[in-house]
Amino acid sequence: MNRFSMWLANFMRGRYGMDQFNRFLMIVALIVIVADMFLRMRILDLLTVALLIYIYCRMFSRNHNARYRENQKFLSMASRFRGGSFQRGVRVEKDRTHKIMRCPGCGEKLRVPRGVGKIEITCPHCGTKFTKKV
Repeated sequence: MNRFSMWLANFMRGRYGMDQFNRFLMIVALIVIVADMFLRMRILDLLTVALLIYIYCRMFSRNHNARYRENQKFLSMASRFRGGSFQRGVRVEKDRTHKIMRCPGCGEKLRVPRGVGKIEITCPHCGTKFTKKV
């Protein structure tokens, strides 16, 4: 690595970086820039600069908890429009072949197949055996 690469790597150490919310804001900023090329409105220039400053402030922030909460709030709002749910930024589809149940002993979530009728389930975490109709 050359000197600049090492300096940049050290500078970014401990920073939040990019996430889905920042990517969305970058796309919005790009759309505003393209719209400004055609419309030539001063307000679009100011909006672009404000968006880019906000994006870079989020990216260089060291407050991971606050940025994570912002990103999770964005993902929950985005999932309403997309019609799915998200976990750590990855879309999770509804599993129609399995059912999630809780172990009565330890409360751990267990994934069992649907439509098999009455089934005896053994919890792999605590070893509790119980019977449920699935």
